[in-house]
Amino acid sequence: MAAADTGKPLEVDAVLSFADDFVGLLRASADADADAAVAAAARRLLSACRSESDDLEHRIRDYQEKICSCKERIYKAKAETIADDELDVLQNKLEENLEEEKRLREELR
Repeated sequence: MAAADTGKPLEVDAVLSFADDFVGLLRASADADADAAVAAAARRLLSACRSESDDLEHRIRDYQEKICSCKERIYKAKAETIADDELDVLQNKLEENLEEEKRLREELR
């Protein structure tokens, strides 16, 4: 995930880059057995970090999609509702029509 997607810098890429550099440094060392063990552990850690990072990116995308969906439903709901002032105008017009109807019925009697 790019930093621009969330508005915050992501340090995961920096950690992964550091781990890659560290593995490369260990490969150039003279103590082969210790270096191999450390390098293997570093590779496992790097793999786990990448896996977790991928999982988190997937979850973030899912949540972003859910947020967008909720925003869209809110927008649609707002578009389908009548504003209070418009409702007041309609209520007043209904009352006027009812009064007019009542007046006309009384005139017919």
